[in-house]
Amino acid sequence: METIHPITVHFPIALVLTATLISILALLIKPKRKELITVLYWIMLLGSLSVLTALLTGIYESGKVVHNETIHEIMETHELLGYIVSASFILLTLWGLFKGKRLKVKELFMITSLLVATSGVLVYSAYLGGRMVYEEGAGVRPMEKIIEQMHDNLGHSHGSTSTYDDGQQSLDEGQLYNHDKTLEHSHDVD
Repeated sequence: METIHPITVHFPIALVLTATLISILALLIKPKRKELITVLYWIMLLGSLSVLTALLTGIYESGKVVHNETIHEIMETHELLGYIVSASFILLTLWGLFKGKRLKVKELFMITSLLVATSGVLVYSAYLGGRMVYEEGAGVRPMEKIIEQMHDNLGHSHGSTSTYDDGQQSLDEGQLYNHDKTLEHSHDVD
């Protein structure tokens, strides 16, 4: 079965950020506040389901991804942030649903503030997920063989990193990534 975590993560990103925006609008547009809060609750309910789905698929698939020490460290932080986002968003959803129409403006302000903070954590977690794939090759099939081979040769000890003149980091000698300037190429279109 193909991995589904990369598919499921887009829904919570969209729904958490949308919930945050709707919550801000509900604070700012008093005449439409009740309607916006109703929309907010539905988005948060759907968002909670999607956050939980992304978290569970991430936990399940994290043990199946071939990885090196760099990917492992990023993955650990990404997973911790996933727990934080999931717990805070689900608790905020439950709070809002419990209060329902009795939600006071001060409580809406508190929920909005916490949604903004949760969105910030979510965006950073999404950045780390992208970094694992696009910078480190996690979950990319052609890279899995290389990572696995390096893991076998090095016993999951991947050495230190060094910084090149252009500011990019690369693993030291014999490691997976080598930002050799001679490998640069372009994709010019005629």
